[in-house]
Amino acid sequence: MHRGALNLLSSYGGDSSDEEVPRGRVSTKRCLKDEEEVSLKKIQARLPVPQVFCKADGIVEHTSIDDPSHHGGRIRSFPHERGNWVTYVYIPYEPTDTLLSDIITRIINTLPYLNMQAINDFHISLTKTIILKHHWINSFIESIRIKTQMIKKFIIMFNTLNVYCNEERTRTFIGLDIKSGYDTLCKLVEHLDSCMDEFNLPHFYENPSFHMSLVWCVGDYENEISKILPQLCMGTEEVLNNYPQSSWYNYVTHLECKSGNKLFNLKLT
Repeated sequence: MHRGALNLLSSYGGDSSDEEVPRGRVSTKRCLKDEEEVSLKKIQARLPVPQVFCKADGIVEHTSIDDPSHHGGRIRSFPHERGNWVTYVYIPYEPTDTLLSDIITRIINTLPYLNMQAINDFHISLTKTIILKHHWINSFIESIRIKTQMIKKFIIMFNTLNVYCNEERTRTFIGLDIKSGYDTLCKLVEHLDSCMDEFNLPHFYENPSFHMSLVWCVGDYENEISKILPQLCMGTEEVLNNYPQSSWYNYVTHLECKSGNKLFNLKLT
C-alpha cells in the first residue's frame, strides 16, 4: 500500500509542471521549521530553572521549606526529602473511657501560660524516629515481624505523671510512666534494636523511660514543670479515684509501625 502511494506521488510529480508544484515551497517549509527552533531556544533561554532549586553542579533538586506554623509550632527533627520516609515503632493505646481526657484537662488548666496541646494518638514509643528509604520499608517490616513474633501479649500498668523533653530540646512533654510490663518492653526494644542494626540505624535509648505522652508544648520547660510535678500528680490521683482500676491498664496485643503514610500492624502471639 505504501509502495503504491509512492508510485502515485512519483507519477503525479512527473506529469505536473513546475508552476503546479513550485519548488519554492520546500525551502519555505524549511525556513519555518528553523524559525520555530530558534524561537523555542529563545523561550528556553528566558526560562532558566530558579537558582533555589539547583545544586552547584546544575542538577535540579526538589526542596521543601519547613513552616512550624503548619503543625503547631513544632520543628522538624529531619528535613523533608523526596524518597525518605519518617518511621517509628510503638504500642498504640485506645482509651475506653474519659480518664485520660480528664487528666489532660487538669494539666492544661494548671499550666495555662505554656499553651499545652493535647496529644490525640496515644502510644508508647519503642524506637527512635528514624528515616527509611522507600525500598527498605518492606524488608524492615518483615525483619520486625520475624524478630518479635515470639513475644507474647502482655499487660502494661501506668504509674504516675512525669516530664520529658525531646533530644533537640525543642518540645516538652508530660506523660504517664510505666509501673509494670517494663521487662517485656525492654525485650521488644532489644529485638527492634537488632532490626536497626541490619539497616545501620540508631538504637533506642539506653535505660529507657517508657511512657505515654499526654500533652506537649514548644520549648524546653522540663525544669520548670518538674517543680510543680507533685501538684500535677496529686490532681491525677484525684481524677483516677473516679474511675475503676482497670482504666489504668493496657492489654498489649500488637505493635504498630508508621512509615510516612503507611501503617503496619505487627501482632504478638
